[in-house]
Amino acid sequence: MQSNVIMKEKIVHIFLLAAICCALNGCGTKGPLYIPEQQYPQDTSAKN
Repeated sequence: MQSNVIMKEKIVHIFLLAAICCALNGCGTKGPLYIPEQQYPQDTSAKN
């Protein structure tokens, strides 16, 4: 009986870990990293 409870707890922990990994995998920007300044140069002159 005790081993059944331990096994169920392990299954729940593994399921929760997998769910967290899937959720974290969906976060963030997709695609290659780039430096925006190279593609869109910024004006460096001060306008005061």
